Amino acid sequence: MKTAIKWLLKILVTGAALYITFRKVNWSQTREVLLHVRILWLIIAWVLFNLSQLSSAWRLFYFYRALDIPLSLAQNIKLYYIGMFYNLFLPGGIGGDGYKIHYLYRFSQKSKSLKSLFTATFLDRLQGLWGLMLLLSAILLMASGRLSASWQSDVRMLVAGLLWACVIYAGLMWGLFRIYRPVFLQTAAAALVVQICQLLAAWALLHGLGMNQQIVLYLILFLCSSIAAVIPFTIGGMGARELVFVWGASVLPIQANQAIAMSLLFFLLTACSSFVGAFLSMPKQPIASSA
Repeated sequence: MKTAIKWLLKILVTGAALYITFRKVNWSQTREVLLHVRILWLIIAWVLFNLSQLSSAWRLFYFYRALDIPLSLAQNIKLYYIGMFYNLFLPGGIGGDGYKIHYLYRFSQKSKSLKSLFTATFLDRLQGLWGLMLLLSAILLMASGRLSASWQSDVRMLVAGLLWACVIYAGLMWGLFRIYRPVFLQTAAAALVVQICQLLAAWALLHGLGMNQQIVLYLILFLCSSIAAVIPFTIGGMGARELVFVWGASVLPIQANQAIAMSLLFFLLTACSSFVGAFLSMPKQPIASSA
């Protein structure tokens, strides 16, 4: 019963987010923007996005390796893409994480507890969020000079808060989860690579749409929308990104139609890449990694 209620709430939130987006955007203009996208830039964005996913799988591999889970890097990449497929239609990426935890618990002969597998997977998510906040802080500092004086003070406070959150997370990670200390630098580096690749993918989409003004502001909103998409309030993050762009267009000098077009293209890249997971399967018994 509780599960049904949660799903109903997520459907309602997703529907509300999409409804608000649909009302605020001129879809005929958005359609015109999408029809003129340059395919070469779209391909570049797709490559960059998949590089980000491979880096994310590499990050998760190190978390699992700290638990001595007998999973090769190649198998972990396959497992990651299968999880991406589940994330398409389940809220906030939780479905893919649940599949990974279930697989590793069942097919590693239950040698690892569900708690340890959940912790590793959850910390992987937090590490990704850490990289996202760090990169957002850097971009905000770069853009602060272009904002009005009233916005600059707010941006500085936001950056200070984000950086403190990053420091606190790193301290807690180092102090409370000692088993992951040996892989902290690798996972931190991978987290930054993931977000940089995704930011470059968004930049490529902007160029593909012929957008060459206020690029930094669009990228800031993209990073903010990535945070919104992680929160499991909507189905597969659907509507969350678009809602952030609609809000951003109301307070920043950007075009809502172009922002939504970029967001929809990014979702298309995600969906096309995630469907690869539908054609992959994992062995019943993981093969020990030599890495």
